[in-house]
This record gives sequence, structure tokens and C-alpha cells, in this order.
Amino acid sequence: MQEPKRTRIICSVSENCSNYDLLKSMVEAGCNGFTINMAYIKNKESLQILNNNRCQLEAEFKTKIPLNLILRGQVIRVGQLQDSETLIEEGNIVYLTSDQHKVGNNQLIPIDSNEFLEKLNINDKLAIDYGHIVLELIDIKLFDQVNEKIEIDQMCLLSGVKIYICKCCKGGTLKSFKPISIFIENKTQKEDDQSEQISLTEQDILDIDYACECNFDSITFSKVNSTYDIRKVKERLEQSYPHVQVFARIAEKLKEEQLEEIINLSDGCIIARSHISMTQPVEDVVKYQTQIISCCRKLFKPVFVSTYILESMSVQLKPSFADMGDISNIVKQYIDGILLSGETSFGKFPVLIVQTLNNICRKIEKKLLQELFDHPQQRDQYQVNFTGQPIATVIAKSCVEMAYILQAKAILMLTRRIQTTLKLSKLRASCKIISISDDQQICRCLNYINNVQSELVNGFANQEEIIQECIKTLIDKNLLQPKDFIVVITGMVVQNKDWHINQMKVLEI
Repeated sequence: MQEPKRTRIICSVSENCSNYDLLKSMVEAGCNGFTINMAYIKNKESLQILNNNRCQLEAEFKTKIPLNLILRGQVIRVGQLQDSETLIEEGNIVYLTSDQHKVGNNQLIPIDSNEFLEKLNINDKLAIDYGHIVLELIDIKLFDQVNEKIEIDQMCLLSGVKIYICKCCKGGTLKSFKPISIFIENKTQKEDDQSEQISLTEQDILDIDYACECNFDSITFSKVNSTYDIRKVKERLEQSYPHVQVFARIAEKLKEEQLEEIINLSDGCIIARSHISMTQPVEDVVKYQTQIISCCRKLFKPVFVSTYILESMSVQLKPSFADMGDISNIVKQYIDGILLSGETSFGKFPVLIVQTLNNICRKIEKKLLQELFDHPQQRDQYQVNFTGQPIATVIAKSCVEMAYILQAKAILMLTRRIQTTLKLSKLRASCKIISISDDQQICRCLNYINNVQSELVNGFANQEEIIQECIKTLIDKNLLQPKDFIVVITGMVVQNKDWHINQMKVLEI
């Protein structure tokens, strides 16, 4: 049987989440979870539809599939367009308005923030969709002064409204709800010039509550530059939804101590490279990405890279060499997963994209694992933080080393938390980590983690029976053969303390 892929693939979906056959094809191609961005959803009922489809997929594939919600936040976006996509050509004149009642086209583009437009000055440049389209503001007039130049129905509805006249400096294809921001040409600003903290909106709070009702497993902030919002949401979730994770989406360059504080408080991190590239040179984005990944490894937090992944396949059948090289580099940094965004939510070949990414990841992972066997000293580069749970940490480190020495085929562990599993993963275990839990949401969140396969059981009353049943399942799947070794980690209650990891043993099949 083919070695399971280690790097997780999380696919963005939008209104296509109601297409069960499409979701099924994605899972068959290698998708491990789904995410949905509220900025691109017109009907919040899509969340419940996605959850229903997820449950059906879990039953069919006998796996657990996590769902993630990305909040809309206060990112400024283009409004609804008449067509699914429209071409803005270089040199064309386009008109911006804050009137959200108008459906836009390739001439008139609605923007969802009047405050943003009011702050613009003549000659300011605007980046739409992370710089795919660049506009320059050349004039500001009332609609009545330019209405003859704009071809749109019911023009009288815009009477008296300010129109921001722009010239297209860089053309491209425009889609509804894409982000828009001030275009920064000199990307050498200091870290001190960071934007003010962006707080949760009232709509975000309503979306969080509804997502939890729909059994979503994690919530992601669209942009984080302080711990305030993370604390606020964690406090809100603590009583009713304690296992719902809160992810931080890093979308700008932060100071080192600020970054570490955010990652330490959050349950995971998503690197939004497209957002960061708006204010930083490309070479600095790559360096900053490495810094974030290292910080997540040190703090034992899941880390995902998003945007600009196989973007070439959004419109063509084969990936570019640049895309393949980029994927190779990030997989070598041992990230937990890759988050596909527009490639699967709006791209023309979502299933093929997942399949291609799956194949590339497998080949890179196989080569990396062989290098760790051939050069054991490379395994020493992964540091372990002994604070918090020293017993579980020491067991995790010993377990990984033992698995390498014995060339074990699997590590089995019973857990009611995620921390020890994260330690095993970050230490680059040589074999599959089978993490067994009696909580469904924990099982789903475990499948966010690199090289982890979760199994749901009904309580830990008979641990030996659970372990034997899991071994039998692995044998049935041809993942274990006679004479194979497996390493088992379990826990027990000592002196009425909470159940925690404190035992390790080796079994021969």
C-alpha cells in the first residue's frame, strides 16, 4: 500500500461546498480538510451544508475531516460584480464607489468601505487582489459630473455620490469580494510602521457563534497583529465550545516578540504570503515565512502556508516549474499543511490541483525521510521545549528516537489532548503517528497535524483492547506485517490527578 502523505492539504471552498461529488473527488485526490472564508459567502447556510457534507464524507472514507472558518474581519473588499470575473485592461479608466447597492462591472467597481475611499489622495495607487490589478487615482467627482461616461442601469440611484476616477496601471481579471488596499511601491518600511490593531466586528462574532453551532473545528482571524482578539474569542468559546481551536493568520510583518506572543496564545498559524507581500519585498517574505515556521516548531503549534500555491493551475492543466519549486521548499521546512485558497474555491481544475499537490508532497517527503535515516545528526536540529509537560515531552522525544532505531512502522498513542501529538510530529517521527482519542472534535483537529492519523474510540476504559483493535485495523490495511515494530504511548491516572501521558512500550507484530 502507498505510504500515506504527511503534509496536510486544506482546501478552500465557497458556494461550491454544496457540491458533494466535488468535495468527494477532492478527498480522493488527497484533501484532508476544508476551509471557508466568510468574505466570499453570500449565504451563511453554506456552513451547515458543508458540515453535513463533511459528516457524509467521514462516514464514507472512515476518516475525520476538520473544518475551518476564516472571518471576514475589517479587510476592505470589492463588492458584488455582475459577472463571475471581468477583465480590467491596462490604460482603462475605472470608477470606484462606496454604494454597495450597485452591482459592478469592468467600469464601475463598488467598494465596501466609504471611510477607505474618503482617505484617498490624488495619485494614490490601489492594489486589488494583492497586486494582480493596480489602479491610480486621478480624480474625484460627483456621479452627476461623470454619469455619461459610466454605462450602468438606474444611474439616478448614484446621484450626489462621490466617484473615484482611476486609471488602470496593471491589468488583470477582477472577481467579486477581492481585497483592495493602498499599493506600497517602496516596500522597505520599518516594523514600527505597522497598522493599528484590527478588532473583531459584530458580524465576526455572529459568524463565530454560527460556525460553532455548525460543528466547525477552528476559527481563523483574517488578520492578527495583537493577542487581544485571540483572548477575546478564546474566552467566548471556553464554556460552550472548549475544543474549537483559534488560528492566527499572519498577514503582515511583526516584531519577533509580538509574533511569538501571538503564536504562543493561538492554537495554530496560517501564513498569508499574499498579504505580507503587499508591504514587504518578495525576498523578505520568504525569510519571514521561515521565521514563522521556526517559531511554530519551537512552540509546538501547527503551521500552514497559504496563497500562491499552484496558482498557475487555476487556469492551466500543468503547474509551472516555479510553483513546483516553491512547494518543494515549504515541504522541506516541515510545515503541517498547505492551504489552497482561490485555486480550489474558484479555480477551473480544483481536483487536479489537489492531486498534483498530493503527488509533489509525497515525492519530497519520501526523499526527506530517507535523508533523516542516512544522516541521523540532522534529527538533532529540532529543539524541544521542556516547559509545561516535561514527562510527556521526554516520552515523545524518546519515542521518536526509538522509532528511528527500530525502524518502527507506526507510533500509537492514546490522548485526550493535542500537545504530545504535536511534539511527536515536530520531532519528525519516522513513521505514521496514530493518535487515538475519545473526543470527536479532538480527532478532527489532530488531522490538521503533519503525519498524524486520528482514530475515534468510545472511552479509554480498556486501553489494551483499544490498542489491539487499532493494530488489527493497520494489519487489515497492509500497513503492518509480521515482525514489524510499533511504539505505543499511553497514560493513566496517578493519585487522582487528571489522565496524562506517562507510559511507553514497544510491541512486535
